Amino acid sequence: MNAAVIDRLIASSEAMIAALDAHDIDAIEQAIPAFAANVGQVRSSGGWERSPELSPRLDKALKLADSARARIRYLADRNQQRIEMLAAAAGRFDCTPATYARPR
Repeated sequence: MNAAVIDRLIASSEAMIAALDAHDIDAIEQAIPAFAANVGQVRSSGGWERSPELSPRLDKALKLADSARARIRYLADRNQQRIEMLAAAAGRFDCTPATYARPR
């Protein structure tokens, strides 16, 4: 794996995080394909070179990707809560639980 793959993953993770934090739907839609492609490149890279420079950059890339994942899960959870509250307000108890609980 070369450093360029890691650099692209870092850049796409930072773009995804910025778009999620800004709640910018257009930016999120643009960032998703690049992020997915770069994660795929990291996964499909066959040879991992051991180098002192690569390890900290890979750690940074993994932390950024995990941070993006956490934001996506949080926003999805908030949206589910809103859907359930709207359903309860509309009297649609057939499509919402009586109490809120996070899926496990």
